[in-house]
Amino acid sequence: MFEKKQSYTPTEAQRAYEQLDQLVAKKSINPRQASAYRRHIASRIQVTLKPSYTTQTARRAKAEIVKLTDAGTITLKSAAAYRAHITKRTQGA
Repeated sequence: MFEKKQSYTPTEAQRAYEQLDQLVAKKSINPRQASAYRRHIASRIQVTLKPSYTTQTARRAKAEIVKLTDAGTITLKSAAAYRAHITKRTQGA
């Protein structure tokens, strides 16, 4: 079955989403249960943020935020907050 965790990194969340898709495909759980698990995961995703960024690392971090948003791992509101955090802490910006 599917084990719930207290927190997920974006990579762990993506793996968990893929595992849920596989469980639904195998009919181990129904789509409604998978949706509940996805909501649980989405509410517990934690992105590690740095105290400061160089211009290059800020660009990389923002690109990663876009990938996570496109994959549905983080919400648009969270992505905007992360981008604001990165912009505010970018050295030389």
